[in-house]
Amino acid sequence: MDNPESASNPQTEKFFLWASFLLFVGVLSVALSTYSAEEDRVSALREDEARKEKAFVQIERQREQTSRYIERFTRDQEFVRDQARERLGVAESGEVVIRVDGAAALAQPAVANTPAKPARP
Repeated sequence: MDNPESASNPQTEKFFLWASFLLFVGVLSVALSTYSAEEDRVSALREDEARKEKAFVQIERQREQTSRYIERFTRDQEFVRDQARERLGVAESGEVVIRVDGAAALAQPAVANTPAKPARP
């Protein structure tokens, strides 16, 4: 039935070995490219998660600060008076309010505009 020569043909064995090797290389390359793409996607997700966590912490800090500010407004009448004076320019009866425009510029030291004198020997 089967001829012993056809069963052990060296060319057929080489063909199957090369076909198996090429199939293995093809599957390996697809697996590696998929792995690389997934690694890139995971690293991008981690960066996005870190950015969102940072934004969340900042928003949470701002919420806490606003909460403390609101609580001070509801409990501390002196704070309310101070804020009304500073922000709205409200004064109690008998008080005189003096507002200086450009007060922030006056608070900073002036820079001299004189050129530096050369050193004399």
